[in-house]
Amino acid sequence: MRYLLLVLVLVCSSGQLEAGEITSRDFAAGYYLETSGTHAVYSVELPEEVYRTVKSAELADVRVFNGAGEVVPHEVRTVAVDPATLREKETIAFFPLFQQESPANNPAGIFLQVARDATGAIVNIKSDPLRESADQKITGYLLDLSHVQKEVSELAFSWQNDTDSSVFTVIIQQSNDLERWTPLVPRAALADLQFGGQQVKRRTIELPQWPMKYLKLTWQESPWPLNLTEVTGFSKIIEARRKRHWVSLDNGELQNKDNRLTVDFATGYRLPTSSVQIRFPQTNSVALLSVQSRSDAETGWQTRCEGVFHDLSVEGNAIRNEPCDVPATADSLWRVVVKQDGAGLQTGKGKLILQLGWQPSELFFIGRGTPPYLLAFGSGTLAQQGKNPDAGMLLPTIPRNSANQAISRALIGKRVVLSGALALQNPAQPLPWKKWLLWSVLVLGVGLLAFMARSLIKEMKGADEKTVAGK
Repeated sequence: MRYLLLVLVLVCSSGQLEAGEITSRDFAAGYYLETSGTHAVYSVELPEEVYRTVKSAELADVRVFNGAGEVVPHEVRTVAVDPATLREKETIAFFPLFQQESPANNPAGIFLQVARDATGAIVNIKSDPLRESADQKITGYLLDLSHVQKEVSELAFSWQNDTDSSVFTVIIQQSNDLERWTPLVPRAALADLQFGGQQVKRRTIELPQWPMKYLKLTWQESPWPLNLTEVTGFSKIIEARRKRHWVSLDNGELQNKDNRLTVDFATGYRLPTSSVQIRFPQTNSVALLSVQSRSDAETGWQTRCEGVFHDLSVEGNAIRNEPCDVPATADSLWRVVVKQDGAGLQTGKGKLILQLGWQPSELFFIGRGTPPYLLAFGSGTLAQQGKNPDAGMLLPTIPRNSANQAISRALIGKRVVLSGALALQNPAQPLPWKKWLLWSVLVLGVGLLAFMARSLIKEMKGADEKTVAGK
C-alpha cells in the first residue's frame, strides 16, 4: 500500500517535474538592449522583426533576460491612437477678396482696407470699398493666422456646394505685412465629387513650413464659386506620439466568382494594424471597396473598413482618400471586396496594393539584475502556453505619459540568432504518460483489492470448514 501511495504522489507532482526553466535558447532570435544608468523600469519600442517572427498575436512568446540569463518581469502596452486626438486645431478667420483692375503699382489686384480690434486681430477687410459692388465675384480669401499660437501644418476647408461636384486648383501665398507676398503652396487641389452615391472629398492642404501671419488663397478660373464657410488649422502631430509605419502588400490573389470580385492577401506575420490604404494600378481610379480580415483560414471574415477609395489627378494635383482607420487587429489574412469598380480591376491588369498602417507597441521591463538585457522573441512552445504570466502586474504602476524619472528609454542594439527556425516549431505532442500511469495505478489498485478480497474469502471458507469438522 505504501508503494501505491508513492505512485499517486508522483502523479500529482508531475506537473511540476515537466515544467522547465525558460532560457534564451527557447527563442528564435533576439536584440540586445542598450541601457544607461540604473533605473527601476525601462521601456523599448518593439521593432518590426518581432511581429514578423512571433507565433502569438498576443506576443506571448516574448521575454526579457538580464545579464545573468534570468527572466525579468515585462509587459507590453499597445499604442491605441485616435488620429483626431493627436492634433490641436484652431478656427482660422477668413475674409473674401474681390477682383479689381490692377494698376501698375498693385499688380496683385488687391486693395485692402483693414480693421483691427484692440488686440491687433483683423476683424474686417474690404477690397477697395470705392469699387465694391454686390455683383462682384469672389476670387480669393485672406486668412488671418496672426493670433494662432500653435504651428499650423495643415488647413481644412469647408464650403457651400452649389453643384454635385466641384474641383478647385488653388494657390496659397503668405505675408507678414499684407504688402509683400511670397509663394507658400504653388499648387494644390480641393475637390468634392460624387461617385456611386458616395462622396470623394479632398478638403485639406498640407503646408510645407510654418506660415507667416497672413495667407492669401486664390484659385484658377472655375465654373463653380468657392464659397467658404469654415477654415480650420491643424497643428503637427504631437511629438510624444509616433506616426504609423506602413507595409505594402502586392501579393494579392484576384478571384472573380459569381460576379463577386475579391483580392486576397496573406502577410505571414501579425502586425498590430490600425489603418488601411489602397493603391490602384493606375491613376484616375475610384472604387467602392470593403476591406476585411481574419486571423486564420478557419475563422470568418470581419469587415474592417468600407468606402470609396480613389486616386485622381486634377491638373497635375493628386487627390487621394485619407487612410481608413480600423480597430487594432493582428490578423494575418486580408481581403478586398470590390463592390463598385471604377478602376478597371476586373481586367486583372496591374496589381492592387493593400497598405497596412501599424504602430509599434511599447514594452516595459523591470531593471532587475545586471545588463546587458536581451529581448528574445519567437517560440512555438511559449506561444502554445498562452499569455505573458506578468500581464496586468506592471502597467498599472506606469503613468500613460511615461513622464517618470524611474522609467528610462532602452534602445535596440545588436541582433543575435538564438535557436533560429527550430524554436519556432510547434512542440511535439507529449506522450500521455501521466494518463497511462494513472490508469496503471487504478488497475493495480483494482487488482490489489481483488487479491485482498480473494484472500479474505479463502480465510472465511477455511474457518467455516474447521467449524463443520469440529461438530
